[in-house]
Amino acid sequence: MTKKIQGLAISDGVGIGKAIVIIPQEIVINKGEILHSEVSSELERFENSIQHALDEIDHLIENYAYTKNNQNILKTHKMILKDPEFYEKIKKLIQENLYNLEQAVDQHFKGVIELFSKMDNEYMAERANDFKDVKNRLLSHITNQKLDQMINVCSENIVIMPEITPSEITSVFDKNIAGLITETGSKTAHSSILARSFGIPAVSGIANISKEIDDDSLVIVDGYKGEVIIEPDEQILKEYQAIVEKDKRDKGKLEKLIDQKVQTLDGKVIKLKCNVEIPEEMPQVQRVNADGIGLMRTEFIFLDKEELPDEDEQFNIYKKIVEKMGDREITIRTIDVGGDKLSKILNFTKEQNPNLGCRGIRVSLLYPEIFKVQIRAILRANKYGNIAVMFPMVSSIRELREAKKIVQECINELENENIEFDPNIKIGIMIEIPSAAINSDFFAKECDFFSIGTNDLIQYTLAVDRGNEHIHEYFQPLNPAVLNLINLTIENSHKNNITSAICGEMASERKFTEILIGMGIDELSVSPGQFLAVKDKILSINYKKAKKIAEQVLQAGNVEEIDKIISS
Repeated sequence: MTKKIQGLAISDGVGIGKAIVIIPQEIVINKGEILHSEVSSELERFENSIQHALDEIDHLIENYAYTKNNQNILKTHKMILKDPEFYEKIKKLIQENLYNLEQAVDQHFKGVIELFSKMDNEYMAERANDFKDVKNRLLSHITNQKLDQMINVCSENIVIMPEITPSEITSVFDKNIAGLITETGSKTAHSSILARSFGIPAVSGIANISKEIDDDSLVIVDGYKGEVIIEPDEQILKEYQAIVEKDKRDKGKLEKLIDQKVQTLDGKVIKLKCNVEIPEEMPQVQRVNADGIGLMRTEFIFLDKEELPDEDEQFNIYKKIVEKMGDREITIRTIDVGGDKLSKILNFTKEQNPNLGCRGIRVSLLYPEIFKVQIRAILRANKYGNIAVMFPMVSSIRELREAKKIVQECINELENENIEFDPNIKIGIMIEIPSAAINSDFFAKECDFFSIGTNDLIQYTLAVDRGNEHIHEYFQPLNPAVLNLINLTIENSHKNNITSAICGEMASERKFTEILIGMGIDELSVSPGQFLAVKDKILSINYKKAKKIAEQVLQAGNVEEIDKIISS
């Protein structure tokens, strides 16, 4: 019997396939103490288990890791197992605490996983998952318990999970899955952004969906409507098969737009760039022929480390990315996490509300030595490409001036040290706090460009947690307050002869393209997976008409009225 369940639309597209339900299994261990005489045999068992785990990972790399990204994830797991510090910590727990091997491994990893899992940031999920994977893999060999693997997923499956982390997203993408359903998640979560980037139809926010669907059930994932259909009847199946075929034809048409200039019907040129979460997205950015990278997030460099990355490590990462883009501009956003995310390294105290606490530029200014390492690396990489740098979460002119002062200090230091670099770098700020939008006239006089981060601007303007799926209806991009702040920012940037871009998720949704262009936005930076669809929309817009629609929208007083205007 056909059953329809409404969820939250996460990633556009329709997927049809056989369900495979993946429920993470915890390894059951027997904790206990050992005798002093058993220490050596327990250490020998530890070494043997590590070798078995390493052999298994090598097998996965050779037979199942289809992409370099997946290989790198598994190689990271090998590095964790081979880390001398890890070995010494387990050895100490066995020798000094007389823990048996299972308890020693479990206790060590629990501490590390808890550190990352408690951090209220989507980016941390991937690192926590790496340690979970290694822990479970090692314990499965120690206890001889089978470990459920993602390798059971095959092409054209619909994957159902309670939640999914970024590393799992890349894994299921490699398997060419037809769709994804999760119990928790939000449209702006890191994994959701990657799902869109990889073109996986996805629906989230359906409680207990893992219990509603049996393995091998025929399932339809409607990523447009946020609907899941279990065991569809023949008529429904035909309707959705037609949508899938249409999507394929549309995708083929979009591919033909790759080399076309991005401009409206009446000739207004719009720069269209890509947002990049992780370096593995670079091939997609290059494939769609983007005008550049409008937002290069750098959190991945910091959040998978036991210690802070040094200048050379960061420099090499930025250099590789800019070399791939040639002379096309790459806008690198300095680290945008809270101090709590780096608490293991910085000994930062836990905050009750991290989103309103010490994050973004506040952390950079509080720890200038960390900030300077990143800025120096960016300046050095600028010699090999065309970099702009922007600061996140700026709320006052003082912060901008302090950050620019530090950039100048880095320039002076590099000159004095005779280190090669390029000082000609644009400096901009993210407009994502209402105070920055309201004071954008003053900011525009002291920086080279604005980039509007709509995800946080909506969150802070409307007091709605953008990661909370239970109140997603309050997250309203078309709220008049949000649109007027965006418009004010654009007007003030042009008044002061600088450009404004939008790099938040609003830029990636075709529904908003016309009014954003009508407001006069200079640049849109979108998810690689949505790039050609947004380009197609821009090519169909008449700028003069878009300006009139934007004027109507900005006079409207509520979301419903605005929705009618842009839908007519």
